[in-house]
Amino acid sequence: VEIKNEFVSMVSHELRTPITGISGFSETLRDHWRDLPPMEVDEFLSILRGESEHLENLVEDILVIPRLESGHLRFHLEHVGVSTIAEAVAETVFDERTSVEIDIPVYVEVWSDPARLRQILRNLMENALKYGGNEVYISGEERRERTYTVIVADNGSGVAEADRSRIFEHFEQLSKGDARLEQGVGLGLPIARKLATAMGGDLWYEDRFPVGAQFCFDVDMVKETEAEAEALAVDTGANR
Repeated sequence: VEIKNEFVSMVSHELRTPITGISGFSETLRDHWRDLPPMEVDEFLSILRGESEHLENLVEDILVIPRLESGHLRFHLEHVGVSTIAEAVAETVFDERTSVEIDIPVYVEVWSDPARLRQILRNLMENALKYGGNEVYISGEERRERTYTVIVADNGSGVAEADRSRIFEHFEQLSKGDARLEQGVGLGLPIARKLATAMGGDLWYEDRFPVGAQFCFDVDMVKETEAEAEALAVDTGANR
């Protein structure tokens, strides 16, 4: 009950923040857009778009939890270019204050649900933005045959060994209560891991040398024949 109450309180706070922004800027535009300079109108519209995306992402993360835990989340697997999705997500998450490098060949294709792959990457990138310093490096490699490992690394302080299992639990953050320094309800990493696992892979933490953290997850590469692809779809529960 205590965990549930804390979660409801955190969610209420996080939802209120973008809603307040959307309400305030939309009212200002409604009442004064004729008197505002065009550049200021464009700025307000950009803010509204950003707050709307923040709200949409938060709601998406909250709603996906019960479907994941009940096994009722449907996956629509298809050929997906990892670099294309990574670049699109990075463009929405980061601004000029963070140096971002993506080193994934454009020819790398995986067999995945593009919406859920995007959700995994978004949560890992948002985690790197909050805790990872000012440099983010997104790469990938074929560590095992026909399995591609995507890596989101940063130059932050990393995660203490005592916290490495806790960060994958629901509603956990490295700063809690009145000491919480970042937005969020502690859902990003647990959701990312559950999505990766549900699609037949895994997600885990590694230290980055010489400093920083890197979160890695596996996704199956595109199979050579349609028969293999269909078999994989059944194995990963795409038809549940």
